[in-house]
Amino acid sequence: MTTSGGSGPKRSGRERAAEARRRQAAADRRRKQLVIGGVVVAVIALAVLIGVLVQHNTSNSNKNARDAYGAGQPFAAPSGVTPSPGSAADPGAIVYGKPDAKVTVEVDEDVRCPFCKQAESFFGATNKEYADAGKIQVHYRLVDLIDRNGGGQGSLVGGATLACAADVGQAEFIAFHDLIFKNQPAETDDAYGSVDTMLNLASQVPNLRSATFDACARDGKYAQWIKDNYTWLSKKLGGSVGTPDIYIDGTSFPLKDPTVVPGTQQTADYRAALDAAVAKQG
Repeated sequence: MTTSGGSGPKRSGRERAAEARRRQAAADRRRKQLVIGGVVVAVIALAVLIGVLVQHNTSNSNKNARDAYGAGQPFAAPSGVTPSPGSAADPGAIVYGKPDAKVTVEVDEDVRCPFCKQAESFFGATNKEYADAGKIQVHYRLVDLIDRNGGGQGSLVGGATLACAADVGQAEFIAFHDLIFKNQPAETDDAYGSVDTMLNLASQVPNLRSATFDACARDGKYAQWIKDNYTWLSKKLGGSVGTPDIYIDGTSFPLKDPTVVPGTQQTADYRAALDAAVAKQG
């Protein structure tokens, strides 16, 4: 009896001590978890902050580069634009085709625009064929839509360099135009924002490169023309600019989803629309 009665309080004390140790260990674990959690939150917050700063700095860098390209250059329009002379009020479009063609096709495009590349693959060869035959004149308006929406300066630099080709001649312009769209990088790749890249591409066009052409590209002679064409289109369309926009004598010919209407069918429909417009003009 005495032995049993004396051991009860001792076990109770050991149990209380063990319970205290368990509580202390649990408290220590909670503190450790809180510390680790706090560190993780701090690391995540720091990563987010760094990401925001990098994005902000990149955005500022892109804007600064865009603002710097062609800075100080007065408004100028490339050779052969219509209406002539081009102005900030209506910068004009680069003309490809013969002066006595009765049908006008306007193409509003951005050299970085993937849908513009698609349109060129469907309609570009037809435009050249009909223009060379004297049936149509093609008016190219170049804008910097992708730069404005996605950042970078490839629309501006690439478009302005293409505009420099119009000063050399129609043949050089259309050859460079086709080459630019054929080699167009992914929309997220701002490769055309490099003047060197554009000049290297221009080297593939016979008779295009010269000291005058290179200076036109490097100085951003037609950068303001590109920007003003965007402003002009924005006003014309009520603030909603999209590329490509194609008009046959003022009537829109929309590019369709090729998964719904195959490209071959769209090309055939386009040729039929051109034939109808030519026939209408007599």
